[in-house]
Parts: sequence; structure tokens; C-alpha cells
Amino acid sequence: MHISVADAHGRLSYLVGELNRGPVTITRRGKPVGVLMTPEEYQQLSKLRAYLEMLRLSQELAESGVTANEVWEASRAELEARV
Repeated sequence: MHISVADAHGRLSYLVGELNRGPVTITRRGKPVGVLMTPEEYQQLSKLRAYLEMLRLSQELAESGVTANEVWEASRAELEARV
């Protein structure tokens, strides 16, 4: 479902009720500016985003030749130096 900001302004309760049918895209001048979704959908997307970021970091780490143990040791030494 797509709805303009102006139309959404007075219909928030209705739109929240429609979330069981899927996300609601809010538009301004015909262009998407936001999305309403259930907390469960948001949580799933957040988890997916975090997972993909971990994959990206893992790949960068593998390509750099640095081991996870080296990162751990350097992090530990940095934290101990702060204390």
C-alpha cells in the first residue's frame, strides 16, 4: 500500500491496522519517504542487516590477511591500555 504524507496524517490508526496486510509506504510528491511496518518485520530486517554487515566485515578481514585472533589481541591490548 502507498499513501501520501497528507493522507497518512489523519489516518494513522487505520494504517496501523492495515500493517497485518504488509508494509505501508508513505510518499511525498509521489516519492517514497518512509515505511510503516510491524515490529516483527522491523526486527527481522534489523537482524538481517546486522548479519550482512558481519559477513562484509568477515570478508574484509579475510581479504586483509589479518586473523580474528590478531584483532582480538589488538582490541584487548587497546582496552587494557585505557584502564
